[in-house]
Amino acid sequence: MPLNRKYRFLYLTKARKIVLKLGTKVLLSHHQDINTERIDKLVDDIVSFKEKGYKFYIVTSGAVGLGMNRLGVETRPTDLKKIQALASIGQCLLMDKWNDTFQKKGLHVGQILLTHDIFQNRNRFLHARDCLGAMTEYGTVPVINENDSVAVDELKFGDNDMLSALTASLIDADLLVLFTDTDGVFTKNPKKYPDAVRIRLIEEVNDDVFKMIEDKQNPFSLGGMTSKLKAARLAAEGGTGVVITDGMHARLKSLLEGEDIGTFIKPNLKYRKEKKKWIFFNQQIKGKIVIDAGAEDALVNHLRSLLPGGIVRTDGDFDEGAIVGIFNPDDVMIGKGITHYSSEDIERIKGQRTDDIRKEIDKRFYEEVIHRDNMIIL
Repeated sequence: MPLNRKYRFLYLTKARKIVLKLGTKVLLSHHQDINTERIDKLVDDIVSFKEKGYKFYIVTSGAVGLGMNRLGVETRPTDLKKIQALASIGQCLLMDKWNDTFQKKGLHVGQILLTHDIFQNRNRFLHARDCLGAMTEYGTVPVINENDSVAVDELKFGDNDMLSALTASLIDADLLVLFTDTDGVFTKNPKKYPDAVRIRLIEEVNDDVFKMIEDKQNPFSLGGMTSKLKAARLAAEGGTGVVITDGMHARLKSLLEGEDIGTFIKPNLKYRKEKKKWIFFNQQIKGKIVIDAGAEDALVNHLRSLLPGGIVRTDGDFDEGAIVGIFNPDDVMIGKGITHYSSEDIERIKGQRTDDIRKEIDKRFYEEVIHRDNMIIL
């Protein structure tokens, strides 16, 4: 067996904490109603593997589509208020179906509705993680969706592909499975070109991979293969292996037993430490700290903390404890971290030696603006 295929087989057969993402096209039939047969097969596999000690977390789309179906709306609206209303109507129908299907198999589900601010705030992040952990201790299967009924633009994930990647970070998943309508990533659009070849393994999701993708818009769903690859890149960089595969026909059982289906994206184990993983996944920075060339060398090449002496300026207003971007003299973000100081305080102490700043700070004093343990270099 080739080395890469052996690695994939061993990884998939050893994964135990698994996030499953089902998009609208996979979850709903062509009549925009729940595809009962498809869900029943998935739940059968989940039940079987749960008995072996596996933990599953379902990220489900479909609420807006079900709401549209119930009200006879044919085209997804662009008005936020109407989308929120349809999501509210459809979410009830969606959870009823998940609950009924699992109950028939003797399992319970619990609903978790998330917005992006939960991932921005460390305390909320930890509370959400603890809640999900307690749900699995009770033996339930968490069913997760974006809280579309209340989310506004600054609190939205964009789509559930990204939500599933962030959920994988939240619970430190071994594996994220993105179910779609094709069996993974191909060298070109397999629906148009018969000679398209499935890519079995991707070492890194880079620009060359994205150039192969040709997405088509769907009135009932937001995502596409580009969206899935962006989510896969984020999850893999955070240390979670990812499989993109056919959710219409492929069985979860076959995947977890190592069958060669879909596309596997290898995980990068660089950010496995809990706090650094949270910093990596927290995409929205609160402000910028611009540093000089000497500080850049110290951070990138010598694994140092960020001291006041290497700071040139700040951009944006932020408080202590915020996640900020660290930018080099060319205004390129080279890292992110949790700052000990507010932007106002940093402006007072920037460029100074550590020994000289105690008199500038009339509250808690730290030698570092960002400690190495609270920082990642990109």
